Amino acid sequence: MAELLFKNLPSLLNDMEQKGWIIDSFLFRYKEEGYFVILTLYRENQRKPSKYAKAKVEFVKRSNINDSINGYIDFYNVYFHSKKEFCDFFGVKIGNANRDLFKGFSKLFANFIPKEKKFNKNDTEKRLIGSRAEGNNPKAIYCYDVHRNGKKENGSLNQRSIENSNKAQSLRPEIYEHYCGDMNLSFFFSDNWEDEKSDEEIMAIFANR
Repeated sequence: MAELLFKNLPSLLNDMEQKGWIIDSFLFRYKEEGYFVILTLYRENQRKPSKYAKAKVEFVKRSNINDSINGYIDFYNVYFHSKKEFCDFFGVKIGNANRDLFKGFSKLFANFIPKEKKFNKNDTEKRLIGSRAEGNNPKAIYCYDVHRNGKKENGSLNQRSIENSNKAQSLRPEIYEHYCGDMNLSFFFSDNWEDEKSDEEIMAIFANR
């Protein structure tokens, strides 16, 4: 069996699982450009592009967070949709793109993968993580309410998803800490900034419901 290229990745994935996170971020630099890397674990029963795929990765330009490219990784390589897409995004001339392009990129990338999830993220990273944690509407980042999830048919309580926990912990850590112990509660977000409410307003609405 080939030696693992991404030696830190197994430790990072295990640490994320132990800490209850399905998403993380770290910094990366390539060809004089800085990037945020958003790494997201595949959830149970989620379709993978390869049976060996371990996580989704998104490279976001630090100079323009609206410009990004998606791919996935296993323990040996980073994979992208196409060589052209990769070259266009990272500014690589197509004529220089040989068969080992992704392999060379992966060797460099391996040096940036951390061994554990760290929580000292800057505001931009927190926002990126929060906007992508649930995988539905990335613009829904404005917390406006906390609701109970009701009960299952057998009478047991529905549980908050790990995705919702990660989103709230990234975007609204104080309100998350206040309610995180009750797993029957979920945090609700809007894509309209005018809907956002303060921690005090959310707690008052919840108490009076």
